[in-house]
Amino acid sequence: MRMIVGASYVLAVWQGDVDPVFPYISSSGDHRPESCFFSMMLNLCSFLIMLIIYLRYSLVVELNRDSDHLLRRLNIFTLVVGMTGGIGMFIVANFQESAVITVHLTGAFLCFGCGCFYMLLQFCLTIYMCPLYNSRRIGFIRGAIAISAILCFITVLSFGIAASNEFHKHYPDLPTPRPWSRKTNQPGYSLHCVSAIAEWCLAICNVLFILSFSRDFEKLRVELTVQPLVSHLDHSPLWRSATDLNFIISSEKVSVPKKPLSKTSSAVERVVVKL
Repeated sequence: MRMIVGASYVLAVWQGDVDPVFPYISSSGDHRPESCFFSMMLNLCSFLIMLIIYLRYSLVVELNRDSDHLLRRLNIFTLVVGMTGGIGMFIVANFQESAVITVHLTGAFLCFGCGCFYMLLQFCLTIYMCPLYNSRRIGFIRGAIAISAILCFITVLSFGIAASNEFHKHYPDLPTPRPWSRKTNQPGYSLHCVSAIAEWCLAICNVLFILSFSRDFEKLRVELTVQPLVSHLDHSPLWRSATDLNFIISSEKVSVPKKPLSKTSSAVERVVVKL
């Protein structure tokens, strides 16, 4: 994510589309050609983040095994909040602020707002799982990152709104500058800079929080299992799932031990792919 934002920022400054002194992240990916690169890579980043969120959810599920109902409910709620933030990032990637500003701002609020809430929930989840599943130290690390992200998010909103209000006091008939620039007389520019700096710090907090899962994922193995139900793809399966197939095979083995399996049943294969 840092590479995506950094590359878009460098390209936007090189093209002269934004002021080099702390523009908003979205402003650095608002004009072509940097918007094309920004959208493509941010879509990929959104998918990967949602995958990481799901892996974290699955890891907690496997550790808990439904033994703690409060942990299970909290884990599910955290997953929903995280996925909502991922959807917000998809919206930010595909709706530039100069194209559909309302949709873009809604996506940004979902992305950063739900992202901060997700970090706070993960902090609570980590502390709750201590000391049975993890140490208290990683919980404090995630808590510090989550609190920093929340403070940055509040700063982004408050100073961004203050900058817009200050500008409209002097120019009530003009829209809010997008992007802001220090080269022209724009009241509220200093307030905008504080908001923009906080947004960049918020993005860094998001990256650091995702990196805090790295030690957990070192102990995780992900498998993709493929189980064909027929020997010929033009045939219809005699069962609806691999569970039904295993039940049929085990029943045949118990009832008639010497009877060979049918041609369709014997063709079942299992391919395990380790990611």
